Amino acid sequence: MPRNTKRQKQPEEEHTHLAIRVERCEASVEAAINYNVYTPQTAWNSDDDDPLYRFTSRLTVAGTSTYPEERAGDTYEVTIYGDNLGSDDIRATLKDVQARDEHGSPKYRQYRGRQIPIYDPPPGIGLIDKIRGEPRWTAWLRVSPRVTSDALALLRNGRSLFLAIHERKRGRTRWVQSVSLQTTDPAEE
Repeated sequence: MPRNTKRQKQPEEEHTHLAIRVERCEASVEAAINYNVYTPQTAWNSDDDDPLYRFTSRLTVAGTSTYPEERAGDTYEVTIYGDNLGSDDIRATLKDVQARDEHGSPKYRQYRGRQIPIYDPPPGIGLIDKIRGEPRWTAWLRVSPRVTSDALALLRNGRSLFLAIHERKRGRTRWVQSVSLQTTDPAEE
């Protein structure tokens, strides 16, 4: 006779705030002509208003987690891409994520006598992955080039730096909700 066991319900979303002490970083920048000019047949998401010249920067920051306790000592490698070509997600506005009804009209709800918009937020700005069998994690995210240049300016100042990452886990996928490079330890805030 099969056993009748009840499964515990997994929380729909789990939020974790990580504090990572930065130990090393690598950076690169690139300037090129938009590759869609040379191969327009492969430019599926091309837009005539995209820039002709492409400027990208890549910043890889690595360090060790100090918070939360259960992940303290784990190593992280976070790759931050800055790109002026910008996908629609980087240049998106609140209007772009407003929920729509079956006719394409924006949805609203009543709140304290006012109509407020209903949003369909994106899952995150990047992904976090665990390296199987090791206390090691990788993450990547796409940002505007200004964020990478500001981060490089902070990295040059010689002070100890920390990454604060707000991670949101939904199902088996971990999303970067927000990231901050700062001179104060986020575990102490």
